[in-house]
Amino acid sequence: MVPMRDGVRLQTRVWKPAADGRYPVVFTRAYRAGDGKSGQRFIDAGYVYVGQATRGHSGSQGADGVDRRFFDDAEDGYDGLTWISQQPWCDGKIAMYGKSYGGATQWLVAPLKHPNLKAIIPQNVNPDPWQRMYRDHGAVQLAHTARRIYDAGDREKIERYGWLNWYRHLPLIDLDTVAGTKQNKLWRDYVSHCTYDEFWQTIGMRDKYHNIRIPVYLMCGWYDNYPGATLKYFQKLTQLGATPEIRVAIDATNHVNRVVGDRELGSDAAKDEIGLAIRWLDYVVKGKDNGIKHEPPVKIFVMGANQWRYEREWPPKRTRPTKFYFHSDGTRKGRLTARPPGREPPTMFTYDPEDPVPTLGGNHSSPYVPNIIRVGPVDQRPNEGRSDLLLFSTPPLAEDTEVTGPVVVKLFAASSAPDTDFIARLIDVEPDGTAYNLTEGIIRARFRKSIWDAPELLVPSKIYEYTIELLPTSNVFLRGHRIRVHVTSSNFPLWDRNPNTGHEQGLDAEVQIAEQTIYHDQQHPSHIVLPIVP
Repeated sequence: MVPMRDGVRLQTRVWKPAADGRYPVVFTRAYRAGDGKSGQRFIDAGYVYVGQATRGHSGSQGADGVDRRFFDDAEDGYDGLTWISQQPWCDGKIAMYGKSYGGATQWLVAPLKHPNLKAIIPQNVNPDPWQRMYRDHGAVQLAHTARRIYDAGDREKIERYGWLNWYRHLPLIDLDTVAGTKQNKLWRDYVSHCTYDEFWQTIGMRDKYHNIRIPVYLMCGWYDNYPGATLKYFQKLTQLGATPEIRVAIDATNHVNRVVGDRELGSDAAKDEIGLAIRWLDYVVKGKDNGIKHEPPVKIFVMGANQWRYEREWPPKRTRPTKFYFHSDGTRKGRLTARPPGREPPTMFTYDPEDPVPTLGGNHSSPYVPNIIRVGPVDQRPNEGRSDLLLFSTPPLAEDTEVTGPVVVKLFAASSAPDTDFIARLIDVEPDGTAYNLTEGIIRARFRKSIWDAPELLVPSKIYEYTIELLPTSNVFLRGHRIRVHVTSSNFPLWDRNPNTGHEQGLDAEVQIAEQTIYHDQQHPSHIVLPIVP
């Protein structure tokens, strides 16, 4: 047990190489005090591996730390680094490693500039939780955030209550107790802090990342929740220029580095996270000349082609952002072309919060619930017959077409409601009609101007331009495939249902139907911007 500055003692385990001596250290802080399998690989490579359980977890003191997740991790991480640096087996050089919460603890401590922290390897996490983690562009990531309610072992109570009944409960703020589970502070904090307030500012990196002056190797997967944040922070740190060693690796996996879903992605779609980390640390910490410095800093898995590729920057300089416009004669199934629209009638659909579009796969870190939610590429055809989902598709492609980079939808829309949601999804349609989701995004209408500023309700029936930021992707649409875009207003239970009332978020037991009108004419050219690689 290692004492923190306030006297709280944290469970800490140390794995050391067999031979006595002083070694560089790999330090991880998360729910558990390290992982023996990971530890063995690091000590085999000549590192001491130290795992520490954060407050209230796995034998660590500070029970209130569970309810204060992230808030104590900067100072505790600093104190942990200091303790390690004073041990006889430490040579003074410490790197941090870990995914998810174990990635967040690295981001939180790095700006404090501990003199012994030489590198971090954060994986599968967003340094700005407000932007996309428990919230998502104003909405609540319902299935992901709600897991905090049953993390303590009350899952069976929810199963008895019924998962769909539970997810549908309103008001949202009371979801933590409706199935007989205990009131949960984390849940209530994440729901009630429904703007970018001091709560989110304190635990986010948006105004702190410029203090990170050490090498960083970011990792994620296309079907995780966080490839967008991972690549944005790669760009930010690269532009900051504090160190030449900023790298990123993205594969086709989920939040725990597994290839998931129903699409065939080949036998090499997952990265060896620890192997990549060790080779990089050998260079930046041990100073080995192992060829890393000659390799481009971006390593991505290109789906469709199912192969790895290096790039010198993100997005690749040769990428051509290309607008594909929505066309329709007013019917639900429209066309997607590079030709701007002319005079076309709008397309309308009804969004009823009592009958939301079910989640089918996706890019997220929500836990698996059978027949309700899972992650990854899944055939979208079961939803494509719904009247509240619009489809815009290209003709079959005459040649392979690669899309690699950020993806954005510009949507001109009006709603009968004072607040609502708009969702866009990019689909790869195979010749037999199988429609695999690649990436998706949401915007809660009251945050249409900016998720970082105060929300502003809609004037019902007024046309607004929305920017829907989908997660980035890398995919080759093969010859004969079609590019498709979905537009809708719900994806449940991945995201919470917007009740369309405009009331304070999370407190509504009332819902109302919204009539949505999507415009795609010369004055309102709704489109998707695809990063085409020639």
